Amino acid sequence: MNIDALEHVETNVQNRIARIVMNDPATLNALTVDMMKEVNFLLDLYENDTEVRVIVLQGKGRAFSAGAKREFLEDLPSMSKDDIQNIIYKHFAGGAKKIRNYSKPTVAAMRGAATGAGLEIALNCDFRICTNDALLVETWIHLGLMDPLGGMALLPRLVGLTKANEMLLLGERVSGEEAERIGLVNRAVDEEEFEETVDAFTARLADAAPLAIAAMKDGIRRGFEQSPDQMADQNIEAQATLVGTEDFKEGVAALFGKRKAHFKGQ
Repeated sequence: MNIDALEHVETNVQNRIARIVMNDPATLNALTVDMMKEVNFLLDLYENDTEVRVIVLQGKGRAFSAGAKREFLEDLPSMSKDDIQNIIYKHFAGGAKKIRNYSKPTVAAMRGAATGAGLEIALNCDFRICTNDALLVETWIHLGLMDPLGGMALLPRLVGLTKANEMLLLGERVSGEEAERIGLVNRAVDEEEFEETVDAFTARLADAAPLAIAAMKDGIRRGFEQSPDQMADQNIEAQATLVGTEDFKEGVAALFGKRKAHFKGQ
């Protein structure tokens, strides 16, 4: 796959921040296998790009993503179980897992609707910023399906079991304002403040020490699976590695020099 041949997403890199923009505004950026292939391609590309420190996922136009495309949903019953598992969800679940385990910070910038698989993409990101009028919905139960992309594990951790059950088992809608109140998103702002908020938020992440960010993300993930005692040895080993980096020396020099640190990821 070639970055110049992308048909379903747009992308650009500025100030060490890579934006991956789902580009089908006519369908509210409904997801397809082809779109997810391109998202996954870009995630792999930017994972190995030392000039990129932050990933922003967003949708073009007035919505983040209204979930899976209608034609895709209508075609699913004609597919074999093996095809659904090995072809379709290879790209959807594979993309969600890739985002969840990404070494660089990921930010979902959500205007308007983020529903079904679209909301799942956002849930797997480290941070979520939305507009106050956003509409966040786990639509699976309305389709007679279950959530296969991580939301059943992530939502209870974010908003608590009671609210997660309402969203997953009842398919209840959540506005942007409520999403911020319950901890589903980091920020909910008016439309006129949206881009500025995303830019300021991601700039802080881009300025942070990338090696420390990666180590911290790994530790946070392990924290859901290990006890503090189990984590200790791995965390101390990681910390010992970070202490030997140029970034740590720069951080100390900046702290005592009362200036902003300039981290290089070395």
